[in-house]
Amino acid sequence: MDEDEKIREAQEILDWAIMHLNGSIKCKVIDYKYRNYRVQFFTKDNKLIMPVEITEEEIKESNSKENIIPDKLKTLLRNLENY
Repeated sequence: MDEDEKIREAQEILDWAIMHLNGSIKCKVIDYKYRNYRVQFFTKDNKLIMPVEITEEEIKESNSKENIIPDKLKTLLRNLENY
């Protein structure tokens, strides 16, 4: 899988996770390096909250079919919701 495909897949997973948690934030996966994704998170008004690095492991452990979101990722998304 090339870098663009990994970024696209991570974007889909994060969009699903935010929706599943009834979040009102948005995200954009902007880069993949050294088994980490750089992701920018935004408010629903498109104001940048902060950039964050998310490990490839956290993305791979997420599973939309079984409604699985790793605890660390779930906590991150819920905390970003408070900004």
